[in-house]
Amino acid sequence: MEWDGLTDRERFGDWYREKRDRFADTARDADWNGLFEELGRHPGWVNLPRPGNRSGFAPLHQAAWHGADFALVSRLIAHGAWRTQRTGDGRRAVDVAREQGHTHLLELLEPVVVRHLPSPPDVLEHHFHSLLRERTGRCFEEIEHLLPPLSPLTEGPAVEVDFRVVGMMGGFTYRLGTHGLEDDVLHVHGHSRMDADDGDHYRVTPEGWSRIERTRVPPPPPPATRHPAS
Repeated sequence: MEWDGLTDRERFGDWYREKRDRFADTARDADWNGLFEELGRHPGWVNLPRPGNRSGFAPLHQAAWHGADFALVSRLIAHGAWRTQRTGDGRRAVDVAREQGHTHLLELLEPVVVRHLPSPPDVLEHHFHSLLRERTGRCFEEIEHLLPPLSPLTEGPAVEVDFRVVGMMGGFTYRLGTHGLEDDVLHVHGHSRMDADDGDHYRVTPEGWSRIERTRVPPPPPPATRHPAS
């Protein structure tokens, strides 16, 4: 999944901005066939609003506003649409549906917690955002970004999110610990096309964040050359 925090439309390349606008138009216009065709090509876009993030309406919010049928909204959620995602004014999809009187969607759109964030969640998110601000240098000062919330990580057993940062030539990928590996820790991978290696890895807990030193395993030696017997 992708989180787009860039608020300046002009920072996007023309071709990419046009593709994202077309994607946003399909949801705005209730062109659900077109929407799912685009998601077939770009599955990570399912939670992206229109470039510039003015209203913050992602496809699930649009489906809630239109009162799309139950099966279609279920399909969107199965694609990874986040029920916890909020618009610019703080509404979730369930709130939009309730305001529009689409009662057939209320139970479906109510967020379901599959995994809990380490407690207290607001402190964990505070340390996560502090890590992002410190490790990006002046990127956030020069270009405004909306920092990602952690609530979407609660919606599945292994949600992983990519947050691209303009000016960094890369960004951050983050997830909760999986398969018994520090289940109560947020793992963050900072990466850039300028990195000569795998980038930097961090662990975030309600107590703070720290860098993880990862030991590089040398490749195995090549097999010895075997000569035929004389």
